[in-house]
Amino acid sequence: MNFSRIAKILIIFVLVVVGIILTIFFKGDNESVFKVIKVIDGDTIVIEGGEIIRYIGIDSPETGQSNDDCFAQEAFNANKELVEGKEVKLKKDVSERDKYGRLLRYVWVNDIFVNEYLVKEGYALSAKFLPDVRYAEQFDNVEKQAQEENLGLWSLCQVDGVICSINAYDCSDFETQKEAQDIYEFCGGADNDIHKLDSDNDKVVCESLP
Repeated sequence: MNFSRIAKILIIFVLVVVGIILTIFFKGDNESVFKVIKVIDGDTIVIEGGEIIRYIGIDSPETGQSNDDCFAQEAFNANKELVEGKEVKLKKDVSERDKYGRLLRYVWVNDIFVNEYLVKEGYALSAKFLPDVRYAEQFDNVEKQAQEENLGLWSLCQVDGVICSINAYDCSDFETQKEAQDIYEFCGGADNDIHKLDSDNDKVVCESLP
């Protein structure tokens, strides 16, 4: 057997091995099944093996503070009922982990898309964090539906029709700069910019809006 034939065989072998490795890697990172052993809050769980999973594209009221956010316990209970002790399917988007080291994943239990369900029922808010925006428009749409139907936190966390206790809005939620400014002032202005509308801290919000 001459050298060129051996070289071709080795190249083919390497390509096959690399292909197998990439297939395993792709499948493992983008779709996998694990059992949920603990629910931390409305958008965070622990799976077997101890990895913490943070749901992509949503944000639920926070627990574990001196005073829980409005509707935090309800969001925790809903997530717990959905997934604790069950096998869930996990899919990634672009990012592997967040800055806290948690795995970022979309989550399904049976045929329920958990991320979407929690927003649709008013247990969480749609939250865009680039580059992981595969379902961002879908989450925005069901959030609008929950808001219109006055579900969950949209019912219990509003004062005079405005939510000031959790980060519920961004500039895309407003038609004009004045609407955004009014919400900012109503919720406490610079002393409580919970919605982070004033990106440059000049007390004028959403300056790109008309």
